[in-house]
Amino acid sequence: MTREPAVFLVLGALVVQGSRGEVKLSGNRQRILLTMLLLECNRVVAVDRLIRAIWGDSPPATARSQIRICVSSLRRQFAGGEVGATIETHKTGYRLRTPEAGVDLHRFGQLISRARAEAAERPDLDLALLYREALALWRGPLGEGLGSPLLDTVSLKFHEDYHSALEDCYELELRLGYHRRVLGELTHHVSEHPFRETLTAQLMIALYRSGRTADALALFRDTHRRFRDELGIVPGERLRSIEALILGATDTAAPPRPVTRPATDTTPAQHPCPDEALLFGAAPVHAGAARTSTARSPAQPPQQAQQAATLRTRP
Repeated sequence: MTREPAVFLVLGALVVQGSRGEVKLSGNRQRILLTMLLLECNRVVAVDRLIRAIWGDSPPATARSQIRICVSSLRRQFAGGEVGATIETHKTGYRLRTPEAGVDLHRFGQLISRARAEAAERPDLDLALLYREALALWRGPLGEGLGSPLLDTVSLKFHEDYHSALEDCYELELRLGYHRRVLGELTHHVSEHPFRETLTAQLMIALYRSGRTADALALFRDTHRRFRDELGIVPGERLRSIEALILGATDTAAPPRPVTRPATDTTPAQHPCPDEALLFGAAPVHAGAARTSTARSPAQPPQQAQQAATLRTRP
């Protein structure tokens, strides 16, 4: 798979890369304007929306002329840095024309959409690496350090998209039997986001399948206490059902069933519910490693290649 280089990076501090290297932008106003155009690349963004992003509800009388100056400056910088993008002037606003694959945010969306579309039919290592490739694009919050309330509000939606993709990735990797490999990451994310029940459920499963039954049950008790004391509610059905499954297995002295590397058998395992399948053993799945090594390895950066090698070596 040929991976197109990212020219515009908005997932974290804004970065613009041209054929002559990184383009130095001249200030926050210019950065906010360009970020807004990149969020809606290849679509017209109204001038009024750009003004609100930069100045909020108190724009100066010269706001429109300052927008024009920022756009003119960006055009000059794009030309000097040989950036493969143009900014068009329209009656109501401006449009930045550039391939979406060259914007990390849109690249992220493309990769996640592809992974989700294919995961139900072939949950294999190839798709796990696709999720990882997408998640690796995130360097920090969108619009980081720009001080734009509008961008901060917009970034909440993409922040949720990131965590949703992260949860989907872990769900797939648990199905593949990589519970030990994701245990540390899940522990970190649950400590950072203790009210995300899906992450907590996944960590309980990873702990139990790694032979840490007491820690899995302790995590549930701590989560139950936190929800009760801080939110006045109890955890959702999934967390409660996982606790019941663990307690049921403990009461009958049934040890966790060993989970081996993904098999090539495509016959689905019979489990009453998906959580039981994840808790007691991943369903057989396609291996997918051969496709990954031939189709994706040449396009992987060193960090991704290392991730792929780690995933292949052991569950």
